[in-house]
Amino acid sequence: MATDLRSAIDLHVPTAVSVKGLDKSFGSQHVLRGVDLDLAPGEFVALLGRSGSGKSTLLRVLAGLDTDYEGEATVPGRRAVAFQDARLLPWKRVLDNVLLGQKRAKERGLETLAEVGLADKAKAWPHTLSGGEGQRAALARALVREPELLLLDEPFGALDALTRLKMHALLRRLWAAHRPSVLLVTHDVEEAIALADRVLVLTEGRISLDAQVELPEHLPRRSPEFADLRDRLLGELGVAESER
Repeated sequence: MATDLRSAIDLHVPTAVSVKGLDKSFGSQHVLRGVDLDLAPGEFVALLGRSGSGKSTLLRVLAGLDTDYEGEATVPGRRAVAFQDARLLPWKRVLDNVLLGQKRAKERGLETLAEVGLADKAKAWPHTLSGGEGQRAALARALVREPELLLLDEPFGALDALTRLKMHALLRRLWAAHRPSVLLVTHDVEEAIALADRVLVLTEGRISLDAQVELPEHLPRRSPEFADLRDRLLGELGVAESER
């Protein structure tokens, strides 16, 4: 496929994301088909889709990890990515992993570790961390960069149910404190509803559903609104009512 790169960094709107007509193929496989997407400053958006629908490909384009595409992608200059695998370097201690590639002072790294509840793990080796602690360290490494755009590729997919819930609460607190724009790629419909302000469904390379999340403050997961949106999203993902 011919490369048609028209990416730009808009310094006047540093936290806005604008994608227009994004096309991406791998050989004969057409993965993204004219995707249009906007993220407002400080907005938290979740992206759902079946396996192979192009979710991670879109995230990699926004992260600048994939530059061979057609269309336009305008993203902020300061971006950070966290993946399902924490990807900590085993030969560096936790604090050194958090500050990897940064000229930030040690104090800033320690402050960020404290924010994610790992103040006592700064000198620990990565292999001594639990799965949840590893993801907290990965979030700290992303946040220490003070990103205007935070990209999350199924960061809690390998965690047990209880740890996932704790990480959900932590992520919401961190987002409220720092207010980056967030794009969360996930397979978990309930996770998407619980965390995001808006949920998108990517179907065969196109955004087929764009839904605002409007839930009551009291017991939102138990509300009829939560159940209705979950059923709507599952239906869009092709999950039959009898399978829910």
